[in-house]
Amino acid sequence: LATMMGIAPSTMGVHVDELARLGFLAESGTLRGAAGRPKRLLKLHPAAGWFAGVEFTGGKLRSVRLNFAGGVETMEAHSLPPQLSSDAMMDRIVEAVERLRQGAIGPLLGTGIGSPGFVDPVDGKVLYSQFQPDWCDLPLASLLEPRLKTRVLVHNNLHVIALAERSFGEGREEKDFAVVRARMGFGLAVVKAGRLLSGAHHATGEIGMLPWPISEGMGQVHEALSAMRVWRELSGHPDKMPADLREGFASLSVKDGSAWDAVVTDYARVLGMVQLMIDARVFFLHGPLTALGERFCEAIMARSQECIPALQHSPLLLRPTKLGAEAGALGAASLSMESWNPVEELE
Repeated sequence: LATMMGIAPSTMGVHVDELARLGFLAESGTLRGAAGRPKRLLKLHPAAGWFAGVEFTGGKLRSVRLNFAGGVETMEAHSLPPQLSSDAMMDRIVEAVERLRQGAIGPLLGTGIGSPGFVDPVDGKVLYSQFQPDWCDLPLASLLEPRLKTRVLVHNNLHVIALAERSFGEGREEKDFAVVRARMGFGLAVVKAGRLLSGAHHATGEIGMLPWPISEGMGQVHEALSAMRVWRELSGHPDKMPADLREGFASLSVKDGSAWDAVVTDYARVLGMVQLMIDARVFFLHGPLTALGERFCEAIMARSQECIPALQHSPLLLRPTKLGAEAGALGAASLSMESWNPVEELE
């Protein structure tokens, strides 16, 4: 810790002793080298408190409770009715956190929220959401903090998924990666040099709003690449949606034909263009399309080089995530956990 923070070991020892006295840290042993004093091994105390994470999109609200050591203690998922008002949505968020309190040990130290749309994470404000008209210019953090009686942090839901991938998924081994998810819409989040990119206007990754096809300037990428649109194309049932999209796509994982080729080509073109802009080492696919498996990702990678020959020199690498549907809530809780400050807690 002293080396990481660039301070003297004796000074670090003072801080560690204070955090241990307050119940946040505990010693787990010693590490003896060939020379010098043995180093104390430390662990976080799981019962020092807990963090809540809530993420919602596409008719689902998911919540996660992490203990102080970052262990997952409980996860929940609940369906949302269509066209919820902002007040009703906030009620659902509060209800989700209150359910997480049941059986929790220690105080709630913070809540993270993953919201669709343009989000200002500094002010905790939702600036714009295409799919929820009254979910705009909404000071979500300041409205929820008095009700939850804890600090609330808000970020875009794709961005918190990237945090989950970085902390709990295969992104732990990567410095440059992107997260892609399609459901009602289509978007991505970008991590460069280990840091999540938000952007000057908090709009990094909102490529679903681009016109598509570009040559015609009609419609948006959302409409072409959403999970709903892909299901309609692959299943041949334009008016019938399955109760569970993941299960529906699993039944189509061996699909072939012109519809499959068209979907793969659209994904290859969009992700290929993004790859030339951000040069990520790997893209992690999230959402119900992961049920199409490695075959879907491999087809997109191969088609991308056919559509955009320059990608032979910076190839698109696309993998289905190993995290589950609760990744957004997990990342939201991680957002809160990473931002926790013991000095603020003591004040």
